[in-house]
Amino acid sequence: MASYKKHEAQDWAWETLKGQWTTLITPFTPDNQVDIEGVKRNVRHVRRLGTTGAGCTWNMGEFWALSYDERIQVMDAVAEAAEGTWPIGAHVTNTNANEMISLAQHAEDKGFDLLIVAPPYMATKTEDQVVEYVRLLADNTNLAIMFYNSPQFGIIMSPYGMGQLCAIPNVVGIKEASFNQQISIETHLSLGRDHVISTPDEWIYFKGQELGIEQQVMFANTSDWRFDVPGANNYVQWIDRACKGDLDETFYDNKLRRLKELSDTWWTKIQTKYNGALPVAMAKHWGALMGMSAGPVRPPLFDLTPVEKSELRKELEPLKPKPEAKIPAVPASSRGAWLDGNNNFASGMLLMVSVQNVAEAMEAEQGGADIVDVKNLQEALVGSGHPNIVKAVRGMMPVEKHVSVTLGVVPNQPGTVAMAVYAAAMMDATSVKVGFQEAQYDQAVQVLKESRMALEGFNTKLVGSVFADNVLFEKGLDPLCMVQLAHDGECDGFLIDTLTKDGRNIFDFMPEDVLKGIVLKGKELGMSTALSGHLKLSDLDELARINPDIVGVRGAVCGNGERDRAVAWEAVAEFKRQVDLRKSGEVDVFDGEVVPVSGSNGWVVIDGRGKSCAGVIAALSKQLEMDKESFVEAILADALNIYDVTLWAEQAGHEVLTKRTDPDGTTRVLIRP
Repeated sequence: MASYKKHEAQDWAWETLKGQWTTLITPFTPDNQVDIEGVKRNVRHVRRLGTTGAGCTWNMGEFWALSYDERIQVMDAVAEAAEGTWPIGAHVTNTNANEMISLAQHAEDKGFDLLIVAPPYMATKTEDQVVEYVRLLADNTNLAIMFYNSPQFGIIMSPYGMGQLCAIPNVVGIKEASFNQQISIETHLSLGRDHVISTPDEWIYFKGQELGIEQQVMFANTSDWRFDVPGANNYVQWIDRACKGDLDETFYDNKLRRLKELSDTWWTKIQTKYNGALPVAMAKHWGALMGMSAGPVRPPLFDLTPVEKSELRKELEPLKPKPEAKIPAVPASSRGAWLDGNNNFASGMLLMVSVQNVAEAMEAEQGGADIVDVKNLQEALVGSGHPNIVKAVRGMMPVEKHVSVTLGVVPNQPGTVAMAVYAAAMMDATSVKVGFQEAQYDQAVQVLKESRMALEGFNTKLVGSVFADNVLFEKGLDPLCMVQLAHDGECDGFLIDTLTKDGRNIFDFMPEDVLKGIVLKGKELGMSTALSGHLKLSDLDELARINPDIVGVRGAVCGNGERDRAVAWEAVAEFKRQVDLRKSGEVDVFDGEVVPVSGSNGWVVIDGRGKSCAGVIAALSKQLEMDKESFVEAILADALNIYDVTLWAEQAGHEVLTKRTDPDGTTRVLIRP
């Protein structure tokens, strides 16, 4: 949020406009609406790259295709995601002067730090017109202004004209993107000592070394999010050093040059195809391949053809930077530690979506999946995904999101399985699942122990898995041994799934009460608990009553509900919504309500008998949020609820004073806020 006064704008710019500033794309949904959540995800993505700041609704943000209201929506989303702690700029160019000023004033009200303006195209044919138009904006805002010099706006300002612009008090600098090297060099030489001048291409640093040009900011280009992924921000690193005079050519040659050459080739190819128009479609698809939310372009632009998309993906994939494996200083000590930050594990039911490729992973993430699970249905019903797919999915997913790897049914070859587990850890998977079908118990334990040894020094968690329908196989490992197997195999958690995909699901082989007992025991032993196996929306009430930490699905979130179809983000979002309704207690899975039955004089009683854990916790949360003085007594009859409510209270910082069991077997948990 801008903290300077208007007359301090230039000093602020010298201090703040440094390093790599990114240009954000505007993602659209399949039905051509602005993807507001995608905007926020993109902001979070580029922040994780280490960028200094960002601007929205630039040319690459398709501002010309957005309505006034949509530009406001994008601004609001960017401001929310920036959280007032990360510098942001708003591009306010408009042929309507009143709307330009209105956009600027809204940006100022929302805490933006900077405005970007270009000629209003169509009517501006002389430099004097441009200068007066920018002056009009400057007179109506307290924010610093960067002028955008680009042929895309119908006129290219000369160094002299840009000098006139910089004479306006709060015009702090120029984004010199004329694509004319001579104009760029002259602008730097004539104005660069008094104003922030940025040519958005790396050649300026190499030329600057020769000419004595010092550019302190790579202002608003797209190379950061096209060349970098979280955990491997080579471009941002290089720009940050180059802006300080450290031109590491060896690093550039080793890490960036081939990517730059590919970028230039495709940039020129698409720009030539459309007679000079900016290749927004290329940049958006490229960004999607790197983990950004993108979607289609709007008319009059055209998306890349399917052939072009395939070719770009094929050429880019080998050049994408690879994040380094993260080695923790201290291993996680509690079962909830590796689930924290994504959801409160005590309330259970994180949504895990199985995917086969990057495109499906993007759909799952867009739909709100908490965990993306990579597998290969073509290899086997629960086959292992290819390492290249795992790396690609991990590379595009936000770092705070869980990416699990399914190894499927593993052989009785501890060394081979351990090697596969190690590979998953090297690719920074959150967890790796090792499954057993026809196996002897002792052999399965040995495989898991060897896998545990392979994970030493990594964050990756070991999840043992058996299949509820193992009973169909002559030598099938009894699924009732799951908890003991996970314990003896030194697992961080377990999954019970199914192999048969004939319409039957996990509940056809293991009833609710049995699964509930298994989940409770797993939680008591400090393990994460997960259930999967052809689950549908209609199974959510049963699942909510069991309350596993993780619910795994695929078919239910694919097109037409068929698991061999592609994952669809809309189906993921709906499944997630239904899960959350049960976690919040809005859908009561016991056909009743959890309500305070009494309350006065600082004492409130909440009757949770026969209610879901999520419903009880929702009622407790609401009560303690409204009243932080009264003691709360929760009446609970379900062992799982007792465990999770106690854990929830402790994690939330409340004090569990007493647990008292009544003659009828119910337990009263007394909580002090």
